[in-house]
Amino acid sequence: MPGKLHNHVFKIIIDRTINNNPGVCQRLKDIRGKVFRLHASDIDRSYLFYVDDGRISVEFDGNRKPDVVLQGDFDTFLKLLRHKADADSLFFSRKLTIRGDVKTSVFFKNLLEHL
Repeated sequence: MPGKLHNHVFKIIIDRTINNNPGVCQRLKDIRGKVFRLHASDIDRSYLFYVDDGRISVEFDGNRKPDVVLQGDFDTFLKLLRHKADADSLFFSRKLTIRGDVKTSVFFKNLLEHL
């Protein structure tokens, strides 16, 4: 998929699964100001997600310094966001790598799994 289409797909998924869910938005206040970089290694694209005012905003190929970096291929991230696979299985099968602040990464992983 071309870059603009990837961007559009991720924005739709985030809006539908996170930003339109009041319970999730309330929990996001606990990690306000945190930045997550998802790097799709197969297409060499990064997606920066940052938490502000109880919502997640998305930047594509941005330069913010991330607190947590998740790396895998694009399909892995789609599976994770659509609940077709869980983060632990992807991590232990080496399809997903996680670096950065442990507390924040666990919070984010748990949040994704309970959407």
